[in-house]
Amino acid sequence: MPVTRTDAKTASALLRPAWTRAVITAVFATFTIFWTDETLTLARIALAAFFVLCATAIWDYLKAEEVPVAMRSAGALGAAAWVLSGIAAIFAGSAAVLAIIAGAGFLIMGVAELYGALKVRGEFVPARDHIIVGAVGILTGIGLFLGAGLDPHGILGISGMGVVVMAVLLLISAAGLTHEAKKSS
Repeated sequence: MPVTRTDAKTASALLRPAWTRAVITAVFATFTIFWTDETLTLARIALAAFFVLCATAIWDYLKAEEVPVAMRSAGALGAAAWVLSGIAAIFAGSAAVLAIIAGAGFLIMGVAELYGALKVRGEFVPARDHIIVGAVGILTGIGLFLGAGLDPHGILGISGMGVVVMAVLLLISAAGLTHEAKKSS
């Protein structure tokens, strides 16, 4: 069975936004692992920053001509959900409300990313990475709904658990795009 590769032009166009999202995700994942403070304010700011910054990187990724329209539409919905979740997270009055807001953000983005990637997986090789990231987002959202009774540290823990997996997948994907983009040089 032949290996399907991303063409160098597509890889070059997606390189910067792919690395941006991967690094933001890795930074948030690292933060959730090593930060032990349990304040609601910190959790609200961290989740808001993650959602808004990643939504910006996703939007930059989707603007590339090489991304199929079906994936753009679904991804734009997910990015908008993350921006709204980020804004709402700032105003969350309790840990339970923050868990529901974050859970909704992860769930909507996960469904959007999974749906968009499944629609174009045959024609757009990078969509295969987004299928897995979307599934992890859905599971993270469900985990946050189930953990709505936890304290802020627990909410960051559940978010971080999913985001660690996402970070690894996104870093591998960005590295693969870098490898493919170098072939055009």
